[in-house]
Amino acid sequence: MLLDYKTGLTDLIDEAGRVRVEPPSPGTPYRLQGLAADIAEVTQWLRTVVLAKASKVVALDAADVDCGELSERVLALEMDENAVMDDALREQVHLVNEGLLELSSVLDSIAGAQSRHLTIEEYEKLYYDEMKRYGNSGAGRHARKTYEEWREKECYGTPDMEALLEYRFDKVVRMFEKGTFAAEVEHMRRTTKYPGELDFESMDDPEARRRAFRSYHALRKLVDYDNGMLTVNAYHAGHHFYTTKDAPNAKSLRNLFLKYMKKIELAQDDMRRLQEAVKSASEPQLNYFAPAKNLKELLRQPWFKEMRSKAEYDGNWTDGLVDGLMHSEWRDPIAREWDSKDRRLMLKCMIVGLLRDVDVVRGSYNSIARRLDMDGENPATLAKYMGAGKKQPFAEWVEEYVGK
Repeated sequence: MLLDYKTGLTDLIDEAGRVRVEPPSPGTPYRLQGLAADIAEVTQWLRTVVLAKASKVVALDAADVDCGELSERVLALEMDENAVMDDALREQVHLVNEGLLELSSVLDSIAGAQSRHLTIEEYEKLYYDEMKRYGNSGAGRHARKTYEEWREKECYGTPDMEALLEYRFDKVVRMFEKGTFAAEVEHMRRTTKYPGELDFESMDDPEARRRAFRSYHALRKLVDYDNGMLTVNAYHAGHHFYTTKDAPNAKSLRNLFLKYMKKIELAQDDMRRLQEAVKSASEPQLNYFAPAKNLKELLRQPWFKEMRSKAEYDGNWTDGLVDGLMHSEWRDPIAREWDSKDRRLMLKCMIVGLLRDVDVVRGSYNSIARRLDMDGENPATLAKYMGAGKKQPFAEWVEEYVGK
């Protein structure tokens, strides 16, 4: 972007400065004419390429090109037209002055675009773009490699929760020791502690502990702590990157943050997998076979054949209906219903009621209930249960299946 033309701009300014102070000579009009043409060319390129891009794309690494300062330098190069006696020469000076004014204006617009207030979405995109850049870089690949090596060498490839928490704590402290938030800590007057998150009290060195608390306070402005995990707030991180882009070593500090947060995220990915494994092991396994078997048997009883509306609704059809339902998104809710002995009878009746609602079975709820053999249950109760079928979340699925 502008960095590519920094030398050219500097040369252009130097040339304008020389022409401005040199005594008039026969070659001056030609130098002025060439200078005006060069100014116009650079101005056009800056307007159509740099300004257009700066208005849409957030640049973090153009800190060594101060367009505002360049704008002022260009403006100071304006020549005194009244001091020129020759009319033809005065015309050339006028053209150069007009070009300098336009160039200064474009540079000032670029400076404004580079320091404009961004939207939340732009700040978030800025962070995600930086994280993607880092992840695809050699440094990002190396961070992943070193984490994988730690897993293999220190944890035999399967780190437990204690090892992962210790690893995360170590990387957070290392991030602080590298000075990632040194500027923020230096000017910090008040520190908020976050009990129950990271145990900096366990650090032996009082000064290191004090700085860790302060650095963590700075980190928590960019990172949320949710369910035991440190998660980057993309909006806050992008805002921090943007507002500190002109600070000394800004890019190095960004890379330090990205490096250690990448390692922390890798460890937390393993932490989440361990949590999910523990959760899955503690949850009772749902029984899909029993409800499927019993529903198939229910719909193969004589009453169904006698009350079905079409001959095509035979045993193969009802088996297909039950298999489809038990492989649908409703398989878990149905299995949970079946898991409760008190609700198994209701589940059977609701399925029958739904088949009556979509005209697979003929008759009223009461007439169908009287034909069912449900352990001597009151037909009125069975009819009531059948009517509840249309209120179930899988009712639409049954209707769509029958309508195929």
